Amino acid sequence: MSMTDEPLYPIAVLIDELKNDDIQLRLNSIRRLSTIARALGEERTRKELIPFLSENNDDDDEVLLAMAEELGVFIPYVGGVEHAHVLLPPLETLSTVEETCVREKAVESLCRVGSQMKESDLVEHFIPLVKRLAAGEWFTARVSACGVFHIAYPSAPDAVKTELRSIYTQLCQDDMPMVRRAAATNLGKFAATIESAHLKTDVMSMFDDLTQDDQDSVRLLAVEGCAALGKLLEPQDCVAHILPVIVNFSQQDKSWRVRYMVANQLYELCEAVGPEPTRTELVPAYVRLLRDNEAEVRIAAAGKVTKFCRILNPELAIQHILPCVKELSTDSSQHVRSALASVIMGMAPVLGKDATIEHLLPIFLSLLKDEFPDVRLNIISKLDQVNQVIGIDLLSQSLLPAIVELAEDRHWRVRLAIIEYIPLLASQLGVGFFDDKLGALCMQWLQDKVHSIREAAANNVKRLAEEFGPEWAMQHIVPQVLEMINNPHYLYRMTILRAVSLLAPVMGSEITCSKLLPVVMTAAKDRQIIFYYHRVPNIKFNVAKVLQSLIPIVDQSVVEKTIRPGLVELSEDPDVDVSRAFFGFKQIVLGNVIKFTEKETKTELNISLSRKQVEDSIGRSSHGVEAIVREDLVRIKAYLLFLRYMIDHMNKPCNQEISNRFTKNLMIRWSSGLNLDCKSSNGLSLASIFQPKSTPFFQSKDMLFELHMILFIYALKLREKAMVLASKADMVESTKAYREAAGVFDSVCKIGHTDWSYIEKFPELTSPVCSSLKLLCLAEGQAVTANKAKEKGTSASLVAKLHYGVTQFVAEANASLLSKTNTQVKQLSSRFLDYVSTLGALHELKSGKHLAESLESEGELGEAIGVLRRSLARAKLTTQCRSDTWKSIFKKEREQVITMMNKYENLNESMMLQRIPLEADLPTLQGDKIVKLIPYIDTK
Repeated sequence: MSMTDEPLYPIAVLIDELKNDDIQLRLNSIRRLSTIARALGEERTRKELIPFLSENNDDDDEVLLAMAEELGVFIPYVGGVEHAHVLLPPLETLSTVEETCVREKAVESLCRVGSQMKESDLVEHFIPLVKRLAAGEWFTARVSACGVFHIAYPSAPDAVKTELRSIYTQLCQDDMPMVRRAAATNLGKFAATIESAHLKTDVMSMFDDLTQDDQDSVRLLAVEGCAALGKLLEPQDCVAHILPVIVNFSQQDKSWRVRYMVANQLYELCEAVGPEPTRTELVPAYVRLLRDNEAEVRIAAAGKVTKFCRILNPELAIQHILPCVKELSTDSSQHVRSALASVIMGMAPVLGKDATIEHLLPIFLSLLKDEFPDVRLNIISKLDQVNQVIGIDLLSQSLLPAIVELAEDRHWRVRLAIIEYIPLLASQLGVGFFDDKLGALCMQWLQDKVHSIREAAANNVKRLAEEFGPEWAMQHIVPQVLEMINNPHYLYRMTILRAVSLLAPVMGSEITCSKLLPVVMTAAKDRQIIFYYHRVPNIKFNVAKVLQSLIPIVDQSVVEKTIRPGLVELSEDPDVDVSRAFFGFKQIVLGNVIKFTEKETKTELNISLSRKQVEDSIGRSSHGVEAIVREDLVRIKAYLLFLRYMIDHMNKPCNQEISNRFTKNLMIRWSSGLNLDCKSSNGLSLASIFQPKSTPFFQSKDMLFELHMILFIYALKLREKAMVLASKADMVESTKAYREAAGVFDSVCKIGHTDWSYIEKFPELTSPVCSSLKLLCLAEGQAVTANKAKEKGTSASLVAKLHYGVTQFVAEANASLLSKTNTQVKQLSSRFLDYVSTLGALHELKSGKHLAESLESEGELGEAIGVLRRSLARAKLTTQCRSDTWKSIFKKEREQVITMMNKYENLNESMMLQRIPLEADLPTLQGDKIVKLIPYIDTK
């Protein structure tokens, strides 16, 4: 790899950055380690860079994680495999840190490096490393040791192999549950490298120790690896050593999680033990799991029922498994029934036609009428498997009446679910059967009373046309659809217009011009026949949208003769909503506006009117009213659309001369959007992000800059919408709006502004600011998700990770705001910085509270108390709220944590008497950033 592959940073600067207090600079330098190494050369990298990294005591987990990842691919930079051992010391240090993700990445890199090392180097350097880790005083080293034994063992001398097996046995009996869990997790990989002579002795001894552990988390991990061990043993040895353990777990283990894991692994174990032990031992064990007291175990077992039946003969399946299946079909848990429904159709080919008709069809019918939608949908989605066995005639007699009944169900969500599976049914059953049984239903749904049904029906019509082809659609769909355009109710006519726009791309240009377009033009023009009907503005507006969608499909001559005149007429409609909201005009009429000089005044007027609406939206507060925010967003989106098409047309070479003349005197007056006083629902205003200043209005004829500025305002309005929805407890839509806002901010921060001399007047368009606001929106969206998870009763450990994910998002946002590349940092208001830091600290406190709750539920009361004490101390150090609102919020959260801590301390003193670990021994907070941005797609 040559040094010219990428720009080389000054090496001294990069190494200095490794010691910098700014975490972002250290992180950037770590990610450029390969650049430093190539510049230093192989020898200096070994003698200077690697020792420096080994001594680097950076305590930030993100930097350590990046270092562990980089070192795993560093062999080419230290001189090849001959010198790969020099990478082991820094990786050994990283494999002993507290943060789990850093250790796991370090172990992964150790395995990658070790797998490339020479055998002699493994014996001299790698095996001693494994021994040191396994003998580590702190449990983290011993946990990491379990993951590298399978790399060291194959190259070790016989005496050392015996020692390594003995060490691993000790790790399986370690005092710390975390070490035993790691040993159980990696036992399969280690066993795969051990000689068969030692499998039945040493490895089975380890397996027995793990399966008898008093911690269910250790036992379930041992069960998870039993299938891998079974494949390494001879069938008779597997029956002697593993089968009794599994059978015992299935009927006696007190932990449902262990039985759940047995249910998941039982099928794979059948292949290892052979048919006879499966019939005598595993079938009874599986039946017990199907009838387990815990719903979670029954769910896991039900999900394997078809796979299990495939390895049995049909008689055994009918005798032993089918009675359990009948019981599960009426199980009290809807999730059990859903799991069964997702696989039961696969039993039909296994049992054959007669058994399916006699035993399975009644169960199918029962599940098809289940009150839980997922159960019914799982049955419908697999009908083809039954069709292959019993034939279409019998299927239509037995199951199709139930499907038709569901298609007319009084609950609209049930009808919606059936509609979504109609194309799948059509492909499975064939065109002839579909025409006879289901065709009329598809037309009926287009006139349903519920909008979601009508919308789904329109999409259904399109998918059917794609499935059966344009010729079939022309005969069976198009005539019936077009007849409905004269329906007296305008909502049904809007559905037909929607269906026409969806059918047009499938049907092609010829049918669109001859059949579909005339109906659309009639809806826009006819004043004698249906004048009364089409006075509704919504119809005319939708006609315009349909005409716009037909432009790419039909010939240009049709556009000029038919579509353009219709659009021009609609753009001049006397109804104010049609004329203002109409932007089909953008692609056709706008072309004329730029081509004909006499219409330039009209275009400037349209820009001014649209811009005025946007300014009105920016300058007013929603006061928590969702309707106002939605109206503002509609205005801004319309103006964005207008700007985009103006820019596209002006950039065309044929319009360049008129474009220059048009923009010569067209000045856009702007002041910084963040200096406008627009209060948001969390107390922040757009002006509060930067220090107040009196930026005068200025004029610009750069419409691209205007587009980017409006995009920024659009993102802020989306964030405001998200906060309004959160205040109304609409968590799903609120999170979606935050994700959309993050996507728009991300789009703006990727835009280059190097040619705009006036960008310094607008700090909001700089990449650091937009990047931090993107991360802030993701943090706020994750906060909403965390609150929703708590309301749904999600486990405290997961809620803790979600809250700490908020803190991680905020930390990234803060780092971006305060980075040295952000030249506008001095303009950031203290109020905004206070909001950012306090948001992160609040959710760190919440994370600690929920982690303590999780530890207490697991019986680790001492650790729970320690975590609460640490969280309160951290909150006191990191929180400097100046806002009364935030002080109140923090005070309430702190009081809850103190109350919980006092409760736990009293309980510990009176009953548990557990030791409170030192802070260094406490479990660290871990985050899970699950909220992702929704990319902004520029409309063109």
